[in-house]
Amino acid sequence: MLQNYLTIAWRNLLRHKSFSLINIIGLASGLAACILIFLYVQFELNYDQHHEKVNRIARIVTTLHAPGSDMEFGPAPYPLADALKHDFPEIEEAVRMEQEPSVIKYQNRIFSEPAFYNADPAIFSVFSYSFLAGAPGNALSLPNSVVLTETTARKYFRSASAAFGQTFICNNVPVNITGVIADPPGNSDIAVTGFISIDFTKKKQWMEDFTVYTFALFRQPTDLRRFEKKMKPVADKYCQAELDNSGDKGYSVSFQVEALKDVHFSTGKLVDTPKGNRQFNYMFSLLAAFILLIALLNYINLSTAKATDRAKEVGVRKVNGARPAQLIRQFLLESFLLIFIAWVLALGIVLLALPYINNLLEVQLHMNWAGNALFLSSIFLLTVLLAGLYPALIQSRFNPIITLKGKWRHGLQGITLRKVLTTAQFVITAALITGTVVIYSQLQFITQTDPGYVKDQIAEIDIPMDSASQADLPAFAEALRQQSVVKNISVGSGMRKEGLSIATTFIGTGSNRRELMCNYFFIDKKFLPLLQIPVKAGRNLSDSLALDKKTAFLVNEAFVTKMGWTNGLGQALEGFGKKGTIVGVVRNFYYKSMHNVVEPLIMVYKDDFIQTVILKIHPKDMPIVADIWKKYYPADPIEYSFADENYQYQYAKDKLTMKLFTFFTILAIIISCLGLYGLVSLVTLQRNKEIGIRKVLGASVQQLVSLLTKDFVKLILLASLIALPTAGALMYQWLLNYAYHISLTWWMFLVPLVAVLFIALAVIGQQVMRAALANPVIALRNE
Repeated sequence: MLQNYLTIAWRNLLRHKSFSLINIIGLASGLAACILIFLYVQFELNYDQHHEKVNRIARIVTTLHAPGSDMEFGPAPYPLADALKHDFPEIEEAVRMEQEPSVIKYQNRIFSEPAFYNADPAIFSVFSYSFLAGAPGNALSLPNSVVLTETTARKYFRSASAAFGQTFICNNVPVNITGVIADPPGNSDIAVTGFISIDFTKKKQWMEDFTVYTFALFRQPTDLRRFEKKMKPVADKYCQAELDNSGDKGYSVSFQVEALKDVHFSTGKLVDTPKGNRQFNYMFSLLAAFILLIALLNYINLSTAKATDRAKEVGVRKVNGARPAQLIRQFLLESFLLIFIAWVLALGIVLLALPYINNLLEVQLHMNWAGNALFLSSIFLLTVLLAGLYPALIQSRFNPIITLKGKWRHGLQGITLRKVLTTAQFVITAALITGTVVIYSQLQFITQTDPGYVKDQIAEIDIPMDSASQADLPAFAEALRQQSVVKNISVGSGMRKEGLSIATTFIGTGSNRRELMCNYFFIDKKFLPLLQIPVKAGRNLSDSLALDKKTAFLVNEAFVTKMGWTNGLGQALEGFGKKGTIVGVVRNFYYKSMHNVVEPLIMVYKDDFIQTVILKIHPKDMPIVADIWKKYYPADPIEYSFADENYQYQYAKDKLTMKLFTFFTILAIIISCLGLYGLVSLVTLQRNKEIGIRKVLGASVQQLVSLLTKDFVKLILLASLIALPTAGALMYQWLLNYAYHISLTWWMFLVPLVAVLFIALAVIGQQVMRAALANPVIALRNE
């Protein structure tokens, strides 16, 4: 019996090649998209889950409560880890990690390693790293020890075993390679390439710069909120004492505890690693469900549309004694065969697409067959039941007497449900098109909005912070000025977020004295002209005025607005060791992304310990700069970036959202069109004789086309009526992620409506025109 079912199923699949191909491609595309999104969301939601003790590890972060605002930091004070181990018996171990961008010298070559971290020796007793060489217990126990990842080890020594025990120069100090670990998974929040041993216990000051990430290993899973409250005495005892002794009145510190599994989504903190976005994952999870739903609805529509061709077959089988259960098994087996082929194709698409997806998303997705078996089997069962069971039930219920008389085709049974399914498909499609239009418009707004400064052909070169390198800076800068390809040059802290400092600022004098935590840029007189930032009031800094280096402050318009002043010129300021007055107010410019409101900014003159050299130069002329760099800094690799690239990088995730949304919208449109094609085929087949009678009675082709399309147009309009307001509400919430964003306007909803109508009419047109132009004799000859 089974062999007979399989034979019939295979013959039907081959007999209706076009129908089978459309059905398989539609379902396979939806399944592939769903699986790819699942792999990405799974990757994002499993950050740092590879650590064996993940349920007992937490990160301690810091909040500095300052007058007027609070600031959250990813790092914590240096001595906190020691206090945790000493004061809290529930903590088994506490370790610190501090990013230490390093310069490596090996075999007369110089390399930059930005992802090296200083770490406590106990780091490997908290986190799980697989050692390929060396032992975790003593790998960082000695000074000047380093543990490399496998990729870093191969970069210098070709293999892990060859690297073990070797020595190279790291930040001008010989270090011994005491271990090699396997590369951490891509979904590790701290993307480390090497650990350097360090003794953090020598750091006794609590309120120094926060640069160390502190992690606590609890002896057993703990209520983190309750433990957070227990940490208040630590902040009061150590941090508050230092703040009071330094005269920082009105300041306080508190600590928060984050489970390791949540650290990757801990946003809004200063001095932190790149973070993920939970909303992004939720949005694409919902998108995956929609894509799969559209694919299944499409399959059901096409299967039931084709059921009319099997009506007489069902009638004959029933007359010959076939029971409904047997027919259901037969049709389920046929659906299973088609769905199985679609699944094989979908998995093939996934495997072929993974390298492209990994490159696009900058992730490391892979198909873990054993780990994803439950998800894959669940989706497979769902597709078999939903896509196979309903068509099988419909086909098995055909009345044998009606079908054998050839009258079944005249009924409209089931059309209503299929119209509902098609409407649901186009609700999702119209919503996706609306989302794509809004996201595209917002990205256009971002890229076309004047950032307030010139960013084209502006290069920023990082300067080493050691005293010898700083001493060579004036000569290096002067050598650059002598080059004709260098249009202008400025030295200071630069425009990147790494150059942004935060400090307490005192405004005014006497009883009007106020405190505010402010952002600072360190600049020279060339900074504003180079970036063409206009001065709205007052003047720029000047070298001819000796006091400008000590007493002059520039502020932006946001600072003036924050203070409630008219222009702010002449107002007294004190901050970063400088005390003086405001000599100029500059126009607001976006020194952060447009996700953020332009915050108050202060700019002061600084010519010692320069972080960045900014110059105007064409990218093709950078090799000239590199040659000059080698002359003055032969021991350090040149590191530079261009301002326009840095600006665009701020919106990389937004552009990724746009790309993915566009791709899945196009996929949804294609699958929905296949479903609409199936419904149109069914309706025109059902109304074949009606069309013939109307033509015989004199109906024109135009009248017939209008008759057959108006119902579908109503469905599309109904779908749009449901989709557009819903999509508008969702996209409004998405736009709130930006401090500066577009407003939703009427054309953003008109475009999806017109697009959906145009696409639908294009799909409908072919089938309708064929039915309207057909010879009525053929349709009526059986009467």
